[in-house]
Amino acid sequence: MVKGPTMKACKKCSRITTEDVCSVCGGQTSKEWQGYLVIIDHTKSDIAKRMGITFNGKFALRVR
Repeated sequence: MVKGPTMKACKKCSRITTEDVCSVCGGQTSKEWQGYLVIIDHTKSDIAKRMGITFNGKFALRVR
């Protein structure tokens, strides 16, 4: 079985990435996260507004 890259979430902006440092905000990432959210249009998303998300992408709901 082939394993893919480990998905991590940024501790600042919650963006999901495979990097150790977020390319969007420069925050540290963590392997410990829960929930998966895809924002397609942040201007119309109530969840994005509540989470303070200002761009489209993949995000974690909770990051430790």
